[in-house]
Amino acid sequence: MPSKLNKASTPVTLKGYFIRLLVFVSGLYFLAFGVSVIIQANLGTATWDVLHIGLSENFGLSIGRWVQIVGVVMVVLTTLLEKKRIQIGSVLNIIFVGFFLNQILAADFIPAPNTLTIRIIMLLVGVTIMGVGSGMYVSSKIGAGPRDGMTLYIAKRFSLSVGTSRTILESLALTSGWLLGGPVAIGTFVTVPLIGPIMQRSLGIWTKILVKVV
Repeated sequence: MPSKLNKASTPVTLKGYFIRLLVFVSGLYFLAFGVSVIIQANLGTATWDVLHIGLSENFGLSIGRWVQIVGVVMVVLTTLLEKKRIQIGSVLNIIFVGFFLNQILAADFIPAPNTLTIRIIMLLVGVTIMGVGSGMYVSSKIGAGPRDGMTLYIAKRFSLSVGTSRTILESLALTSGWLLGGPVAIGTFVTVPLIGPIMQRSLGIWTKILVKVV
């Protein structure tokens, strides 16, 4: 019996945490990369960006600043509802997603599409990468991001799937942003029904991988 306990607990310290940290950071990068691809597709902003732009146009401050403010509000609200401490991963999410996004856009290595077909393909690819990245860093359990933490809370609170919960949250953000005058286009509507199921699938896959490896 003692040998089994030691075998199960040993990897959780250094090796286990390092692997989870690697998956966490990689997930954040994929998320930022997906957003960058969607921006280059130029077929409309993602759901939450509709809200961020709407807030910026109505109340001032930059869009980036509103991304941070909304992120902080979501993290604090989720923490209060779950009655848990704020995880360091949630804070790192707010900081690093913006950092990665700025670096990717500044590098300018994602080509601008010259046909509608390529733009549509890039939009779908971007949404897919966003969903995969979200599932990756949530599976690490280092700390869910602002939106993903609330997604998981809603799923548990109302006995919903992660995909359904994410779709509801995305729809609320979209409606709020639209009422504030944020830009709504085809890319926005593609994001709402797709991001939830993709994230749920990615979360399941990476959770199984980490259980086996860590």
